[in-house]
Amino acid sequence: MTDVRVFPTPAALTQAAANLVLASAEEAVRERGRFVWGLSGGSTPEALYRKLTEPPYSTAMPWRATFVFWGDERWVPHNHPDSNQRMATEALLAHGPAARANVIPVPTGNTSPNESAAAVEDALRRISGGAPVRPDLLLLGIGPDGHTASLFPGTSGLDERERLFVANRVPQLDTWRITATLPLINASRHVVFLAQGRDKAEALRLALHPVDGGPLLPAALVAPDDGTLTWMLDRQAASGLGQHSG
Repeated sequence: MTDVRVFPTPAALTQAAANLVLASAEEAVRERGRFVWGLSGGSTPEALYRKLTEPPYSTAMPWRATFVFWGDERWVPHNHPDSNQRMATEALLAHGPAARANVIPVPTGNTSPNESAAAVEDALRRISGGAPVRPDLLLLGIGPDGHTASLFPGTSGLDERERLFVANRVPQLDTWRITATLPLINASRHVVFLAQGRDKAEALRLALHPVDGGPLLPAALVAPDDGTLTWMLDRQAASGLGQHSG
């Protein structure tokens, strides 16, 4: 069952998301000795990351047992304004005691997009020690076109069934993206969509209530195999859903 939570303001959404991240981290470390966390780009996660640098989260998070990776990255240098890695580092990782060895980067320099995707996948497999890769928490967003991570409508990455990460050519943006695939996303123990703003309302409606016989948006293909799916929305993003839960 899909859990949809609607919050009156972006600030309330951010607060609830910070509580969820902390609870997820504590549970993962208690049960498995580490917390494997997939980060998302965008303004909503950025507010969450900044919240996590404040007490009580900054001191309560089990940072040294936390392994961080990115669910997707733009094919730009790490110091580029559009880099998801730059944003998360500046907003969160540079302020916390997370061990640098526990941060899995997406290489975007002196390599090819395919080599970059393979490097991220190899690193995730190594920390899993031969067990299936199952992130404890994966944050996702949704674009007005229904894309999530960097799985855009009509792109080849949507068809991947074995690889955990791929280089995905996005013709509509004339660029490469490095992205988690549906096999990795749907292997996660908990997937959480964070969305705010009225420009997301129509995509959210179609992702949560697909039209019979119509094509599914990429976000609608997220369905954890043996995990939990949660949508955390502000009121504007949820405005097309009719009856709200939360």
